[in-house]
Amino acid sequence: MKKENKTMKQQYKDGYLNGWTDACQEIDKRNKMNKKPKAENKDIDPNGDRWVKINIPTLKKYGVKPFSIMERKMRKNNEVWNNISFYDAQKEAEKLGYRLPDIREMLAILEYYKQKNKNVSENDKEFLGIEELSYEEDVHYEWIEGAGCAFLRGGYWYDGASAGAFTLPLNNTPGSTSRNFGFRCAR
Repeated sequence: MKKENKTMKQQYKDGYLNGWTDACQEIDKRNKMNKKPKAENKDIDPNGDRWVKINIPTLKKYGVKPFSIMERKMRKNNEVWNNISFYDAQKEAEKLGYRLPDIREMLAILEYYKQKNKNVSENDKEFLGIEELSYEEDVHYEWIEGAGCAFLRGGYWYDGASAGAFTLPLNNTPGSTSRNFGFRCAR
């Protein structure tokens, strides 16, 4: 049988669909058996939350421990790159023979990292473009592609879905820009 070369977009799509199919099948099994899932590999905690763990095996694509690959991608002359654009980060990753994680994978990596490393260092956050915010917000994400969408950092003085300090609309492209008056307004 002829082996197909899939585009990166198709690989993302296949991974996304397969991940959700696996998740639905696992939920169905758990409902029937009312048991916790068995560990399928060393990266999955049998006592953990299956929703969070569903994408952990995808970390093997990167060939290194979570976050250490970001150090290799995001360094420039031994300085941390802050507010790096998605496209610049993508180019740097490709030079090293890697690709950037999508949002689904990034959230899995972040959750894995939080579980394994209770004290997240400032350097780790800077490498990833992840910072803890004030007002007890959780985190924000820079330069992470989301299947053609992008996170909006902070809300602005407006009405609708983008209003307020805790907004997370996903209707912007990674390259879109905007300036507004409000809360940490940057895209």
